[in-house]
Amino acid sequence: MNTLIRPGTIEEALTVEAALPEFGAARTETDYRQRLGHAPHLILVAEVDGALAGYKVGYTQSDDVFYSWLGGVLPAYRRLGLAQQLMEYQEQWVKAQGYLTIEVRSKNKFPGMLILLLKNGYKIVKIEADAPLDERKITFRKEIAP
Repeated sequence: MNTLIRPGTIEEALTVEAALPEFGAARTETDYRQRLGHAPHLILVAEVDGALAGYKVGYTQSDDVFYSWLGGVLPAYRRLGLAQQLMEYQEQWVKAQGYLTIEVRSKNKFPGMLILLLKNGYKIVKIEADAPLDERKITFRKEIAP
């Protein structure tokens, strides 16, 4: 099994996102372009034997903070370490660009992501309490050494 993590396109990210059962509302290319704007950003895709299997998208939130916005791995390719590889690639890129912090938000209903973030040194800095328990957004941060 050959795996590859590489920079990708909005179209590739949308292809993976549309196939993720956890994501309900399908985003469009316009949604991505509006969110990313002109900010420096990184779109990554994971391939397994040439097939798209996962993605991770993030963008500049401020001079020092990179926001990891979206990501996921298709069910057929989970437990292969792809989410870990995508995260590591993103962290290396973020460090090389001179950011000091990565911020990411997730929800209680995604325990796999919460565990991955904690395992990789991300710290909880905020929990939004105004939503049902599974839907509460949890903000994580990780300091990236220069």
